[in-house]
Amino acid sequence: MRALLVTRPNASSRPGGDTTVLRRAAAALAARGIAADVVETATPDADGYDVAHVFGLFDPDVAEAQIDAIRRTRTPLVVSPICWDRSALFALAPRLARALAARDPEDAEGLIARLRAREDGYVRAPGRGAIRWVGRQSALLHRCDVALPASEIEAFACANHLHVYDRPYVVAPYGVDDDAFEVERPSARAGVVCVGRLEPLKNQALLLFALRDVDVDITLVGGQHDAAYVALCRRWATSRTRFIERLPVAELQRLVAASAVHVLPSWADLPGLVSLEAAALGTYVVAGTRGSEREYLGPDVDYVDPLDPRGIRAAVTRALQRPARERGDALDLRLGRLSWDLHAERTIAAYARATAAS
Repeated sequence: MRALLVTRPNASSRPGGDTTVLRRAAAALAARGIAADVVETATPDADGYDVAHVFGLFDPDVAEAQIDAIRRTRTPLVVSPICWDRSALFALAPRLARALAARDPEDAEGLIARLRAREDGYVRAPGRGAIRWVGRQSALLHRCDVALPASEIEAFACANHLHVYDRPYVVAPYGVDDDAFEVERPSARAGVVCVGRLEPLKNQALLLFALRDVDVDITLVGGQHDAAYVALCRRWATSRTRFIERLPVAELQRLVAASAVHVLPSWADLPGLVSLEAAALGTYVVAGTRGSEREYLGPDVDYVDPLDPRGIRAAVTRALQRPARERGDALDLRLGRLSWDLHAERTIAAYARATAAS
């Protein structure tokens, strides 16, 4: 079988979780005998392929062009939605940024508390732009032969938030790289680390605000493409905060393995590959509550609401006080059951279903 794996045109210049998933999936598919070609384009040529696989509906402009091109060749189409209800993010991120711009921390705390109290009202009345955005994502998912979400939670969200009930869903959980379990785990760990692009979705500005008075080193690792948001993060950074744009994989793994806590209070991670890898490296994890993190990480990590700075501070403080995790604990065992080979197996099942339907 020949498969064309399609991602956004700027995947190499602005890598993210979606590009990591695509690369791991392509390698795992190749190991199972699938000829998987990867292209970074808005206009893929799927002629001659048995199936085309689009990664991500998060940018409808790009996804629409990709799907239009594939459908012109009548190639069976599988879509990994990588798509979530971001109504709260769209409604609250600008208001949260204004709150975090306050000069006085007490004023910022009060503004954030009011945001939390009024969240339902803001989210229940989305703007016309947000409504159109969701409508376009829904129309695009309706055009696929098979949807390939990474969790049951994502499948539920696509069916109910995007109102796509008539497409078959095949759940293909993401894997955890085996080498993460093999990295040496230092007996002495210290500091907080957060890996992810600096952007409102990942919520690092609120993280730094929440930890502004905690006596701990904080390292943020991630691309800095949003100058205004980076400035907001630096607004609440302390002398013990480091910003690193990119590290080689081995060096990043050593950094995370040497840290006491990895925290990512995201608005919508599915589930956040960095959280999975941090857990596999033996680090305590604090994850968000609004994506599929809980389905992957279960009861063995702390969860925080992305609009609750006091909750974030409390969860990180608790994690810093815990003894080092033991290798082979319940979280290790849970993550050990997640492999990219399993992801490839489920993906191949989706390909077979798509080709049979065409």
